[in-house]
Amino acid sequence: MRSVESGRGSLLVNDSKNDWRVDISQEGRGGSVVYYEGSNAISCWWEFGGAGVVAIIYIGDASEWEKRFAWAAERRLEITGRIANEIVRRRAPTCRAEIDGAYIYIREARS
Repeated sequence: MRSVESGRGSLLVNDSKNDWRVDISQEGRGGSVVYYEGSNAISCWWEFGGAGVVAIIYIGDASEWEKRFAWAAERRLEITGRIANEIVRRRAPTCRAEIDGAYIYIREARS
């Protein structure tokens, strides 16, 4: 498990190597998170949590990425970190993200 700190930046995020963005949508008590990089996309789902967990995002495990997102499998940690940072920055700025296996947990920040 590792913690990812919230970053501050522009709404559409670009870095020097790749153009990428994260779209977050809500439908009822959950929704989707889609990471776009060039012409590729990684689609995930999320739902509201409870007991200190604000939201749970299913990102899939490494073997699922090998099958579904082979173009990004070797960069899974980098990309899931980007997704986690964007969710915190845009939707939960007082929270922190934890990436644990196939999930990102958005948790209330500890005092």
